[in-house]
Amino acid sequence: MTCFERTRLLLLILAALSPLGPALGQGPPAGSSASSQAAATANTALAPVAVTQAPVLLTGRVLLENGSPPPRPPMIELVCNSIAHSEGFTDADGNFGIQFGSTAAVSQDANQENRISPSGGAPIQIVPSVVGDQASAAISPKEMLDCELRAVLAGYHSRSVPVKTLHLMENPDIGVIVIRPDGANDGSLVVTAQSLAVPKEARRLFERAQAETSTGKTVEAKQHLEKALAIYPEFAAAWCALGKLQVARSGLDSARASFERALHADPNLVDPYLQLATVALYDRKWQEVADLSAKALDLDPIDYPQLFLYAAMANYNLHKTEIAERNIERAQALDSLHTFPEIEYMAGVILAGRKDYAAAAAHLRAYLRLAPDADDAASARMRLAEAEKMTAQAPTK
Repeated sequence: MTCFERTRLLLLILAALSPLGPALGQGPPAGSSASSQAAATANTALAPVAVTQAPVLLTGRVLLENGSPPPRPPMIELVCNSIAHSEGFTDADGNFGIQFGSTAAVSQDANQENRISPSGGAPIQIVPSVVGDQASAAISPKEMLDCELRAVLAGYHSRSVPVKTLHLMENPDIGVIVIRPDGANDGSLVVTAQSLAVPKEARRLFERAQAETSTGKTVEAKQHLEKALAIYPEFAAAWCALGKLQVARSGLDSARASFERALHADPNLVDPYLQLATVALYDRKWQEVADLSAKALDLDPIDYPQLFLYAAMANYNLHKTEIAERNIERAQALDSLHTFPEIEYMAGVILAGRKDYAAAAAHLRAYLRLAPDADDAASARMRLAEAEKMTAQAPTK
């Protein structure tokens, strides 16, 4: 995250939630769908529901970023409390089906990749396999609520997809697990057809500007970026870097113009969308934030958890609370290192709007644990106290 994004993010969170965002305990914003309001009133949207011990089948698919199947069937892992359970392989098209809570016999050890030949036919149902002393057949559906699924394939890395109550009770399809080659570039260094056309001298000036920026020599960095752009005006990464420097020196208008030049020069680069979304978020242009975030996530759905945070904030303020919930769940799944503690804050606010105060309190506690000295820590503590109060007042079942 750039200094531009990081220094403003706490302010943006507060701007997003007040006065436009509802206060804790007030439910979803006015104008949300009737189904959303009914779910909030019934306190069932994200609150724990009665989960039976009957077998549960989850289905999904593993794909590369370009939408094509993996070069060979990856293994599927269920990760619960940091313990990975190998569940088997996909078919040749990346489809998989996993049954939990079953007493069916074990059919294969998914770790024995060299001895097992995965099916190449239609979507398969994988009978639970054994890892160490534990069998996933012993994992009950209720215990799965805090688990994640990921793909394992040599030479690739995968993001995890959380297993949620919604999937268990209503929709067995968890969607797509996206994998990408190890060592793939991201951010402003991503290789696109446009970036390959940058002349050597312009690239040298850009790299020098990056080094100067990292040591605080912003004046010199700006000069070298301008020289690089004079050589090659379609240098999208240089326009982005210049815009980030202009935020502090020239203001958002100049920065926005540079980011727009970057986007026009290379619409396949994620960074311009991210920077423009940050500017729009600062200006509370929620629809613009939602649109820019969606376009960026179409290009890269796994390396920018802050874009899912942006999308959640935008959709929350556009009264699309169900979409905001899905956005924040994806942000949480991607931000395994908790690089963006604000994700926990936003999750708490969304859950409080759903009247799931216990879950909201848990996320607010996580935020304060990750960022105890944040500028909005006092506000987070007030929200936490209110959520704990509402939890204590809830009737016991």
